[in-house]
Amino acid sequence: MSGVLEHATRLGPYRARVMGVEPLGGLALVRVELDSRTEVGVPGQFHMLSNPAGRDYLSRPVGLIELDGGVGFVVDQASAAADMAGPEIAVLGPLGRGFDLSETNAETTLLVAAGFGLTVMAGIGRMHRHIRLIAGLRQSDHLPLLECITGVTNDAPRIAPDLVTEPLIEALASGRYTQVLAAGPTGLGTAVARICADHGVASQVALEAPMACGFGACNGCVVPLDGTWLRCCIEGPVVDGARLLA
Repeated sequence: MSGVLEHATRLGPYRARVMGVEPLGGLALVRVELDSRTEVGVPGQFHMLSNPAGRDYLSRPVGLIELDGGVGFVVDQASAAADMAGPEIAVLGPLGRGFDLSETNAETTLLVAAGFGLTVMAGIGRMHRHIRLIAGLRQSDHLPLLECITGVTNDAPRIAPDLVTEPLIEALASGRYTQVLAAGPTGLGTAVARICADHGVASQVALEAPMACGFGACNGCVVPLDGTWLRCCIEGPVVDGARLLA
């Protein structure tokens, strides 16, 4: 248990001041001023956020987004209007494993993301300008979320029930791409990993899972990996796509 406490103390939680809340269609962008001790981390890592004065006992996993002039995170409008709007947020992190970007470049790497997984791609877009993104959204009023994902070259976004897997197959058939970086629900990640394997293309997938602690103490975020169930917060969230197919 001492290791868990040490881990949590080193990474926070530290307070972040809420600077404002901006509507993003059916979602909301919460802008925050981080404590100087809190690092944003690498794309794919996450932070556990909670409002010390709010109603929710448990924190929630959130991907912080570097914005022009600050940092923020995206939530649903109901959360932004209530507990996650501050005035202060407790931030613990960065936690988990992010993307290995050592072989990433805009010419041969393709991004695929859906829903809140799109927020993961913002950091990659800042590092690798004009990298191609195939985006999927649950509903049309979430389209303003793409405004936060700067630096990328967007395909026409797919809105459910249209699937991101269709343009992915077409893109990989061109033979141009050697790597796919994906983020979204486990079902999407598995589908992307399978398509990449079929085309002989490497893949990394940032998974989504309910998390109560964020550092392996609660076993609440297990996901199917390597043919068994493992903790997403420790093994991931970013994993080699091949591990989803075992």
